[in-house]
Amino acid sequence: MDKFTTKYLTIIFLWLFYFFPPNSVALQLEVSMDATDSTQIKFQKKITEAADDSLKLINTHYEYGEYFNEEGNVEASIEQFKIALRIARKIDDNVKVTSAGNYLANMYAVKADFNASNDAYKIALEAAEKTQDSGEIAKISMNLASNYNFTAEYDKAIKHGLYALKIKETTNNLERICYHYIAMGNIFRENNNTTKWEEYVRKAYKMKDVEGCASFSDIAKIYNSLGGIAVQKEEFEKALLYYDSLMVLCKEANYDQGINTALTNSAGVYKQFDNPQKALTLAIESEKYFGDNPYDTIFGNNFKAELYQQLGQNKKALELARKNINIEEIDNYSTEKLKCLQLLYELNFKLLNYDEAFFWNDSLRNTEKILRDEDIRQSMEELETKYQTEKKEHQIELLTTENELKNQRIKAGIGIVAVLLIIIILIIYILAIRKKQAALVQNDLQQQVLRAQMNPHFIFNVLGSIQNFMLQNDNRKASKFLSQFASLTRATLNNSVAETISLADEINMLTNYIELEKMRSPNKFDFSINFDEGLELDFIQIPPMLVQPFIENSIKHGFKNLGRAGFLSLHISDKTECIEFIIEDNGIGIQEKDGLMKKHQSMALKIFEKRRKLIQQKHKKDFKFEILNLKDTNPKLTGVRITINIPVLNND
Repeated sequence: MDKFTTKYLTIIFLWLFYFFPPNSVALQLEVSMDATDSTQIKFQKKITEAADDSLKLINTHYEYGEYFNEEGNVEASIEQFKIALRIARKIDDNVKVTSAGNYLANMYAVKADFNASNDAYKIALEAAEKTQDSGEIAKISMNLASNYNFTAEYDKAIKHGLYALKIKETTNNLERICYHYIAMGNIFRENNNTTKWEEYVRKAYKMKDVEGCASFSDIAKIYNSLGGIAVQKEEFEKALLYYDSLMVLCKEANYDQGINTALTNSAGVYKQFDNPQKALTLAIESEKYFGDNPYDTIFGNNFKAELYQQLGQNKKALELARKNINIEEIDNYSTEKLKCLQLLYELNFKLLNYDEAFFWNDSLRNTEKILRDEDIRQSMEELETKYQTEKKEHQIELLTTENELKNQRIKAGIGIVAVLLIIIILIIYILAIRKKQAALVQNDLQQQVLRAQMNPHFIFNVLGSIQNFMLQNDNRKASKFLSQFASLTRATLNNSVAETISLADEINMLTNYIELEKMRSPNKFDFSINFDEGLELDFIQIPPMLVQPFIENSIKHGFKNLGRAGFLSLHISDKTECIEFIIEDNGIGIQEKDGLMKKHQSMALKIFEKRRKLIQQKHKKDFKFEILNLKDTNPKLTGVRITINIPVLNND
């Protein structure tokens, strides 16, 4: 059944579905609904339900397009993305225009309709530039460069390729940077500039193992390119090793396109070895892994024609070349068209078809002149050189301009520079004063925490409890708690003047504090401290004494008049840029009627908030803090959960 028939049967089925009940005998006789029909009906229903909701319509048509693409129905996929793009442009949603336009352009490229693909990419690129999404701008610009490379518009290809690379490198956006390097290298490969090709491939190879820098297909392309460079240098054994690595990689991943490429390129090496029969065997085997892309067929026909020519089977070779030149899509692949014209000329000449040979020779020379224009090659190299030396040229230009200025303008410039220097010095001076003031404020806040933590009431109670152990002749406990008290006192005094301490020291101090509080009231509560096994406690640096006030509140106020044993848990985990502390108790929770408690908590919270803002301003890092009364989430629960994400300050 062809695509036309399938399309109209689907329309008839949808019409029947809406106008006749699902249990209709006629419908059951007429239609056998398979999984594909069911999926399409669901999408049509979603489109109907979306009605005038533009965003829902865009998303539904986008998903519908993805579905058709997965089913291999490129034409239907294109139609859905065209609708999504049209609606997105109508409501001026640049984010949706970017995504729909880029996908649509990819679908046109699969069809080898590069003019339509380029138009869609340009729409997507313009929208991406409005959103200032550097990642999307770079990706779309490089896709556009690859299209121009296929159609031999090398000056446009290099322009868009360099634009994409400049954005990636200046924003330090390494996501799939390898794809961009490989694509840029391919532009120079098409112009026989092996030096530049290798330069960009080597850049990609160095970055391939860095997380996020390369997808699987990017890594496959790197090995393929390294093999191609080795062939160009006539290092054929090395080339075969690269292609073997590519084959193993792609077979493990069931990546047919990569297997096809590895077989075809290995065949090319054997052709160079003057072993055309082995090359032909590999070329025929590679056809098992052809995709829907017409390029595979065109390239394969050209390659086999060259091998048949090498084997002296010129008629077979000519048959393939004639077949190729009649494939409509060959005009979209400049290099393969050039190769095909060369074969048509040579083979007809060898078979004494001189009229046809001269006809194809004329076509070959005209095409070759267009595709291999020296002016274009020179323009490409100039653009790339300009990109690499942009900063130096800018400095030279400034220097030349300064030399041409008149004396009075030089004096004016010196005056402006002097004013700017004075302003800069004033700014530096003000910043230094503010930094000093901030340090004093921070020190003052830490001193307040110190006074809150080491208040006389706490000290006397702890010492009194230790004295009781001594009077009871329990020297072991007295010695243990006296040692913990000394350690806590020493740590607190040291930390009150330190900007950062290790996570290990912070945990140690908290453990000592909680155990001393537990010693004073043995049956009042129990506790646990847990942390991720992978945490490098001794190497992670954080601001000190930010957690202790909240633990103190849980013990003193959360477990007050509880009537049962309390439990306090502290969980510490790594969140890459910060360390997350979760303090949770099963106490009475936050009681707003308790004025004294509220006042104490407010004081602790005010000091904490001041320190938090100070650290955020100074280090430019997020500092999350949340407090939750557990009964607000579940009336059966009691207690409080506090979450604090303290920034790691190792690099500050």
